[in-house]
Amino acid sequence: MGLVMKAHNPVECSRKKDNRVWSLYNDSLVKRMEELLDLNSLKHAMKDLREQNRGKNGRPFIVPDGVIEIFARIRAVFNASFRTLESLLRIMGDILGIPGISYTSIFRRIRKIRVPEILNPSVSIAVDSTGFKTTIRGDWLSDKWGRKRRGWIKLHASVDTESVAAQKIVITTEHMHDAPVFPHLVTGNEDKVFADKAYDSRKIFNMLGRNGTDAIIPLRKNFRTIARGSPLRHITARQIRNLGEDEWKRIHGYGKRWIAEIYFSGLKRVMGEVIKARKPEYISQEVGMKVLYYNVMRQNTRAYA
Repeated sequence: MGLVMKAHNPVECSRKKDNRVWSLYNDSLVKRMEELLDLNSLKHAMKDLREQNRGKNGRPFIVPDGVIEIFARIRAVFNASFRTLESLLRIMGDILGIPGISYTSIFRRIRKIRVPEILNPSVSIAVDSTGFKTTIRGDWLSDKWGRKRRGWIKLHASVDTESVAAQKIVITTEHMHDAPVFPHLVTGNEDKVFADKAYDSRKIFNMLGRNGTDAIIPLRKNFRTIARGSPLRHITARQIRNLGEDEWKRIHGYGKRWIAEIYFSGLKRVMGEVIKARKPEYISQEVGMKVLYYNVMRQNTRAYA
């Protein structure tokens, strides 16, 4: 019997690897920026400004909050400086009939914007952390001139495994470990939590057990099957010992933990990974606004029919 070779069809092979509808996906990438920076909301800017100044003590605002919100989004997406935002306001002022204000006023107004504590409530989350740079100086220059780097800002996040959007976030220094931050990333209403071995602790397992949440967290290599005050971790240890770690991961769908990595990759690729602020409170706000507005963009992204 002769050997029958099947012709290679690159179209069929690509469909097996990626089922995205590219026309739909490309169009959504364009539209999501249109919706994020929608200027139609500014049609009634002067009316909103009058309402905003009603009953205000002191000097009245001359630029409505809607314009400041748009500029905050521009800064988060494009890493625009405040002086660049002042230039844009001068250009827009001729169109909207709004007088310009200095970049320092824009700075103070943007710094008053607050990021909500819970961004996207979810019942299935993946928890992880990533880092943001606090300087744009390259590693080569740092090595050449022996300058000490300013360190990293660490973003801890719980990510919805269905919508791929952040649920809760915490911003810390690079020296903070992952496990102590975990309680601040859950709401207590989750059905499943996926995390890596950095979150293997009895405190975390016990907290998830009290909430009735499935803890899909593999254990460290030197784990023991003795309960030691953590029944849920004991059950996980017995399952991994009996099934093997690879089979345990397959049965529990542990691959969904990579949703957090996918989210972080897209966040840095779209919003940038350099934070220009210097004060801790401003750094936290800038990272939070990147996450907040990237969530908005994710909600308006469509890749599958």
